[in-house]
Amino acid sequence: MRFWKQTTEQKGFATIDEWYSSETGETLLSELEQRISPLLSTTFGYYSLQIGCSGLAHRLQQSCRVKHLFTLGNLESAAQVRANPAMLPVASDSVDLVILMHHLSNTSEPHEMLREAFRILIPEGRLIIIDFNPISMWGLRNFFQSWLEHIPFQGHFYTARRIDDWMRLLGFDPYRKLRVGYLPPIQKPSITRHLSWLEKGLRNWLPALGALNLLVYSKSISPLTPVRHRWVSRKILPGKIARPSVGRGMKYDR
Repeated sequence: MRFWKQTTEQKGFATIDEWYSSETGETLLSELEQRISPLLSTTFGYYSLQIGCSGLAHRLQQSCRVKHLFTLGNLESAAQVRANPAMLPVASDSVDLVILMHHLSNTSEPHEMLREAFRILIPEGRLIIIDFNPISMWGLRNFFQSWLEHIPFQGHFYTARRIDDWMRLLGFDPYRKLRVGYLPPIQKPSITRHLSWLEKGLRNWLPALGALNLLVYSKSISPLTPVRHRWVSRKILPGKIARPSVGRGMKYDR
C-alpha cells in the first residue's frame, strides 16, 4: 500500500491568517508589507482599526504612525473587538485609519460595511482595502473553484473599478491604487520555482494582473458654505397687440 504525502492545499486552511503562514502566503505577505509600508509611514493619528486578518495586523502596520491599533472580527476570531462590521460599535468621526483586509469579499453586506467605515473615519481619514484581484490568475482560479469554499479561493472578488464607483458615491476620494504579487496561485513550492519566468513576465508586461488589489481612499468632507444665487429681475414690458387682419370678402366693424 502506498501512502501519499498530504499537501497543505489538500488539508485546507481554517482561516486566511493560517493561509498566510504557508510558503505561498508568506511570499505574498512580504511583498504586501513592502508596498504598504511607505503609505502607513505617512499616516498619523490616534486610532487605527483593522477588520479581517486580525492576526496579521501588528506585522502589517509596523511602520504606521497611528498610536493605538485595534482589530475587529466575528465571534470566532481572535480579534480585540468582536462585532458585526456592518454595525460597528465605534463613535462617528473617531478613527484615523481603517484597513479592510480580505473582508470585503467575504461579507454579505459590503455596502453597509463601507458606510460604517465612512461614518467612523475622521475627515481626511484613510481607508485601505486589501483583497484579491479578480482580473488575475488568482481571480481566475476563484471563478472556477469558489464553490468549493477553499481558503483563500472563496468569496466574491470585486474589481477595483467597481469599488471605485462605490467609494465615490459614499464620498471617498481615491488616493492610491497598487497591485501586489505576481506569483501563480499554486501551493506547491516545487512547481512555483519553475514558474518564476511567468512571475517576472507578469510584473514587467502586465502589471494590472497582480494578485492583490491595494486600494487607498481618503474621506472627503465638503464644506457647508452657503452659495448666493444671483437672482435676475425680469421686467414684463407691455408690447403692442397686433391688430387682426381682415380677410378677402370680410368687413371690419369699428
